[in-house]
Amino acid sequence: MNDVIDLIDTRKPGVTDLDIKSAEEQLGVIFPKQYKELFKLSNNAQIDEWTLFPIKESKNLKRTWDDIVRQNQDVRDEGMAEDLISIGEGGTGDKLCFRIVDTVMDGKIYIWYHETEELEELASNLKEFIVSNSEFEDEIDEDE
Repeated sequence: MNDVIDLIDTRKPGVTDLDIKSAEEQLGVIFPKQYKELFKLSNNAQIDEWTLFPIKESKNLKRTWDDIVRQNQDVRDEGMAEDLISIGEGGTGDKLCFRIVDTVMDGKIYIWYHETEELEELASNLKEFIVSNSEFEDEIDEDE
């Protein structure tokens, strides 16, 4: 993930393993490895038009109040399937999601359309999603 961090618009530092573990426990899931790696480098990243929900930081509760746990427990869209975890939004009401398979999140990135409640796979993993939503897509070797 270090090779794609420059493609992400953020100035927020990453979170600790403890913060990540706390969010996992509250949601009852295990995040994909690439997701954890990204959030250790950068919390609340902006990827093109998408903003990833932050993971609540014990040291900075005010800035991370509207975190991934709140988005999936307190303000979750009623029509969203129970096996989806919303990880970000694009400002239109549509959500980026992971799908839960036996308490582990599948690494694929999906978009859930709030108006139709349909689900579409966008990328096979987070790195592919970041690269495909970057203006530098042609300059990056995905096999690195």
